[in-house]
Amino acid sequence: MDIFTHFRTIEELTKTLSREQRLLSEMFEKRKLMKFPLGLALDLVGDNENRLKRLVDYGVLVEAGNTVEIESDYLNFFEEVLNVNEEISVLSVQECINTLKEHIGYFLQETNVNRKAGYQDSVRQLLKKTGFRTLKNVVDLKRNMDHAYKQEPNYLIKKTRLQNLDEKSHSIRSMIRECEKLMENEHAFFIMANDAHMAKTCSDVKHDFVEAYHALMEIDRQIIVYINQIDQQNKLYKKIRKLKYLQDQLLIKTDTNLVQVLEDRNPLWMESRQYSKVRLSLAMLRENDQIVKILRRIAERNGIHKTARTEAEPLTEEDLQEHVQRLKEVDPTEVWNAFAASSYNLFEFILRYDYKAQRDIEDHAALFCQLVILHPEECRMTGKYATYQDIEYPIIYAK
Repeated sequence: MDIFTHFRTIEELTKTLSREQRLLSEMFEKRKLMKFPLGLALDLVGDNENRLKRLVDYGVLVEAGNTVEIESDYLNFFEEVLNVNEEISVLSVQECINTLKEHIGYFLQETNVNRKAGYQDSVRQLLKKTGFRTLKNVVDLKRNMDHAYKQEPNYLIKKTRLQNLDEKSHSIRSMIRECEKLMENEHAFFIMANDAHMAKTCSDVKHDFVEAYHALMEIDRQIIVYINQIDQQNKLYKKIRKLKYLQDQLLIKTDTNLVQVLEDRNPLWMESRQYSKVRLSLAMLRENDQIVKILRRIAERNGIHKTARTEAEPLTEEDLQEHVQRLKEVDPTEVWNAFAASSYNLFEFILRYDYKAQRDIEDHAALFCQLVILHPEECRMTGKYATYQDIEYPIIYAK
C-alpha cells in the first residue's frame, strides 16, 4: 500500500466498498476459517485484476503471497459496526479519558472564545464516546464470557479466559470510577461550560455508567459461577478417570465402595427418560395453515410418508335418508337342520328356503356345495341328477 494512495471522499470509499461487497462479504464471513486464496478473490471480482489491485493499493486488502486478507483497520471497523468483535478495547476508553483531561485543560487555558467553544464541543463528544464505549465493552464482555464457557473445549484455556475476562471487568469498573471522579473534580469546567447540550451529555453518561455497573455486577457473579462449575466438572472428570483405571485393573469392587453407594442410592438421573406425547388442538390445525406446513416438513425430514386425504364431498339429501342393508350370509347349520326335517331333496330345498335377502343362482349353488362338504355322512346319494337353469346337480336327501 502506498501511503499517498487513499480514498479522498466518502463517496469514493462507499462506491468502492459497494462494488466489491461480494468479495468483502465472503472474506469477512471466512476471516477465521481460512486464508483467502488469491484465485478465489479474482473469481469474486469477475477475474478483473485491476479491481483487486485497486483494493490492495488503497489499503482495503493486504496481499500475502497467494492469499489476501482484509486490512486490520477495515476488519476492526466491520467487526465494530456489526458488533461481532471479540476484543474488549479497555485501552480505547482509557485513551478517551486521557484526551478528555487534556481538552478540559486546554479549555480552561484558552482565551479565544471560538477556540474555547471548539474545546467545549470536543469534551462533550469525548464524554459521549466514553459512555458509549464503556457500555459496548460491557456487552462484548458478556458475549465473550458466554462464548468462552460454552464453546471452548479445553477446560484449562476456558478457565484462564474467564479469569482474564474477570480482570477486564475490574479494569472497566476502575475506568468508570476514574471518569466519574474526573467529572466531579473539574467543577470549574462544568460550571463554565454549563449549557443544555453539556448538561444532557453528562446526564446520559452518568446513566450509562450506572447501567454498566449493574451489568458488571451480574457478569462478575456469572464468571464466579462458571469457574466453580469448571472446577467441579474437572474434579468429577478426574474421579471418573480414576474409576475407569480401577475398573480396567479389576479393583473397583475391592478398592471402592461403589457397589454400596449404588445399592443405597437411586438417583433420578439414572432413571430412564420419560417422554410425553403432545396432542395438538384439532381446532388449531383446522384454522392455522402455517402449523400444518411445519408438521409436513417435520414428517418429510423424518421419512414419514402418508397419502394425502382428499376432502369429502358434502352429504346429499339421499345420503341422509335411512338405509337398511341386509347381509347375504346365511347360517349353514340352520339351513341343514331345516333341510333334515323336510322331505325335499337338497337343491330343491335350497331354492325354496326363506332367505332374508335376495340371492341368485350362484349363491344357491355355493350353499349346496358347502352343505354337502360339511355333512358328507348325513347325505343320502340317489345316483340321479337333475338340471336347473343349465346347472346339473345330484339329487341328495337327508338320511
